[in-house]
Amino acid sequence: MADYALGLSYDGSQFHGWQRQQLDTPTVQAVLETALSRIADHPVATHVTGRTDAGVHATGQVAAFSTDAARTLHDWQRGLNALSPPTVHINWVCEVPASFHPRYSAVARRYVYLYHDMGSTTPFLNHHVWQCKPLDADAMHRAAQILIGEHDFSSFRGAGCQSLTPMRRVNRVSVTRRGHWVIMEIEANAFLLHMVRNVARALHDVGLGKALHLDKLLAARNRTLLGATAPPDGLYLSRVSYPDFDLPEPAAVPFVSGPSADDPTGPLKVPAQGLD
Repeated sequence: MADYALGLSYDGSQFHGWQRQQLDTPTVQAVLETALSRIADHPVATHVTGRTDAGVHATGQVAAFSTDAARTLHDWQRGLNALSPPTVHINWVCEVPASFHPRYSAVARRYVYLYHDMGSTTPFLNHHVWQCKPLDADAMHRAAQILIGEHDFSSFRGAGCQSLTPMRRVNRVSVTRRGHWVIMEIEANAFLLHMVRNVARALHDVGLGKALHLDKLLAARNRTLLGATAPPDGLYLSRVSYPDFDLPEPAAVPFVSGPSADDPTGPLKVPAQGLD
């Protein structure tokens, strides 16, 4: 048996999340495992970094599988892309040691949340950003810094979360603007159910000028003090960190460029034009 990892991007608006469900429910896992099983000529199961929710996108998702089928890396990638719908793309495939696990080997995850705050909607951005009223990005960035460090994130925890602890360590969080685009980026050792979307909601409310203090919200450990969870449309799993394994770089998030070449752990850079 050989062990492989693969990096993939997908448009989550076309799926009911990552995890395989009923046969007639479209999920990313079902698409991927069906294609893998056809290429391998035997049933193939996958493990994944994180099971994204319905409507959530990914450019840096990482999955792993094992097989005794003899195929080249090029054949795996080419075959998977040929058998996948246009909403899923395999960015790379590589062989990994048996010790690799896409979830348990990861030390950090990074998400990007995209707002488009023109104040009116356009059909061309439906399902891929949160189209909202004008936001104060500077105020959002200042407020977000209270989240850095290890905290009890119960106030940002979705109902039904199965994690044994609400404690998470946020390594970095930033909010930047380019034209009508507001880009929230957050990296942590791990995330609770709906945690990023609830952070996105809180920062959205701060950007609208509402009297919301994230330090008090953290201390309260009470999810009911925050409004409705932000829509999944603007959320992208953009990067997973595996310092002990030499994996290829993830694809860039739409509307923003990838990490800078001289600082792969640094903030995402916004293109100089084309976003207005």
